[in-house]
Amino acid sequence: MEKVEQYKQSLGKFVFSEFVIFISQVSVFFMVAVFTSNFLNSEERLVKFSEQKINDGSLAELGLTFLAILVVIGLFSALGRIFENKYVEYYVNEVLCEMPKTIYVFGSAATGAMLAMSLFAYLHPTDDVNAKGFAVISVAFAFMMFIYGCGFSYAFKRKTHILQKPNKSMQPTVDAAAD
Repeated sequence: MEKVEQYKQSLGKFVFSEFVIFISQVSVFFMVAVFTSNFLNSEERLVKFSEQKINDGSLAELGLTFLAILVVIGLFSALGRIFENKYVEYYVNEVLCEMPKTIYVFGSAATGAMLAMSLFAYLHPTDDVNAKGFAVISVAFAFMMFIYGCGFSYAFKRKTHILQKPNKSMQPTVDAAAD
């Protein structure tokens, strides 16, 4: 199997790319909430959609998904050692890279629903709900999910997808070369 050189990007471009991916997913779930709620005219439909995306089991499901990913990685590693397959590491890395995607999906689904609810509250004001406060909570939640997802993505891709800056302390200096 011929090795294909991957495109490496700077840390800034990497974070920006991850941000665009996450915001795109938030936008998709937001638009689904808007469409599902008859363009934010049906509170009942919006609540039903939001309950599907944000519920008591979401966090547990996220944890169980991570556990399942670790089990699959363990299975791949065991099979790789049993059959002495040199390609297993590639597949283990691919499965590991699903963890940030999973965080993004869970986070963007909840964020999109929360932003749609805050926009609904803004368009249909009541004394019970502060639309601006709910929007701030939504953005704070999105930021937290992005930080976790991007952090995991960086941890798993730092050697393969991100340009490494040369360590200046390890390079010989002009003065040392002259001696």
